[in-house]
Amino acid sequence: MPTIGFATIGQTPRDDLVPYLVGRLARPVTVLEGGVLDDLDAATVASLDLGGDGLHMVTRLRDGGSARLAYDLALPRMQRVVDDLVAHGADLVVILCGADWSAVRADVPVVNPGRLFPNVIQALGAGSRVGIVKPSAGQVEVTVRQYQALGLDVAVTSAFPYDAAANEAARRAGVAMREAGVDLVWMTCVGMGEDMRDTLRAECGVPTILARSLLARVIGELVA
Repeated sequence: MPTIGFATIGQTPRDDLVPYLVGRLARPVTVLEGGVLDDLDAATVASLDLGGDGLHMVTRLRDGGSARLAYDLALPRMQRVVDDLVAHGADLVVILCGADWSAVRADVPVVNPGRLFPNVIQALGAGSRVGIVKPSAGQVEVTVRQYQALGLDVAVTSAFPYDAAANEAARRAGVAMREAGVDLVWMTCVGMGEDMRDTLRAECGVPTILARSLLARVIGELVA
């Protein structure tokens, strides 16, 4: 039975996400989890947010709240999480964040959504107008530049997935995508669920790709 190590930028367990991913696999697996923010007090978690609109991520906390953290501060902590998962027997590591973790090294395969996702969307969105939904409004500007550099015509908005207003945020994002005239929508955050996708798609009426669903399919191929 393969052992998958799930590495989150937040806290474990990610019971909002890991059961979803594992439940879509065609064979049983052993699950390990590790989090960048595990065992950190609130003050330390807050210190990982540098503010501003630079490269940062948002994540769910164990208590259902959320946190924002700067990529540069999270990277060395993520390496330690991956090292620990491999030391405990992970045959495959899956990073549960859409940032680019190419700098992370391991002696086992590492699924890096930050490289995987943009390449898939670049292939699917060529010649189309692509709507992109990020979890944080502060990520919009850098995302426009990122996907334009891939040769895509994009419209970018945000919908925060980690509170009770997530579906309403998805509805507003769907309206924005419809008004932007997109042909395809890419929901980038693995924290966005199928209910958010269905709400958004009902407003814009175009094919909508969900990050967590795409990630589950890739994992399934690797452990089949």
